Amino acid sequence: MTHFNRRFTAILWVTLILLILIFWSLFISGPNRVREAQQEQSIARIESKVKGIKGITRHVFDYVTYQGYTEKKLYWFDINGEEITSRDMSTLSYEKATKIAKNDYGIEPVSIFLGYGYNNPCYVIEGKYEMILIDYDTFERIYERELKS
Repeated sequence: MTHFNRRFTAILWVTLILLILIFWSLFISGPNRVREAQQEQSIARIESKVKGIKGITRHVFDYVTYQGYTEKKLYWFDINGEEITSRDMSTLSYEKATKIAKNDYGIEPVSIFLGYGYNNPCYVIEGKYEMILIDYDTFERIYERELKS
């Protein structure tokens, strides 16, 4: 192989690697950046509508929702930052939801947070090997599945 052929082959390899990196950034990180920008817009919309809202989190179940709270209320929003529903803070009962998950379904809670089920707000309780969604108002099981270990 001549010196020219080796140099040409090296240039082709560098070009191939650069093309792969460019395509990676367009097709992998590009959609992620769009999702992050949309998420930031939704959170900004929520913050402008509900003054003093804190702890905004994103939950994905049947669709994307956001949850947040003020001193007096809990809020759930859709992907566009529009309010779906709200509840008085006094109705929040992680203890009752945890007790139901443990006693009725045998799930030892590792974490619990608020989410949104098919049509209603819910408690999302994750055990070591399973997850359960319990309706916020009725404390009935909405969904249950095993987690991959």
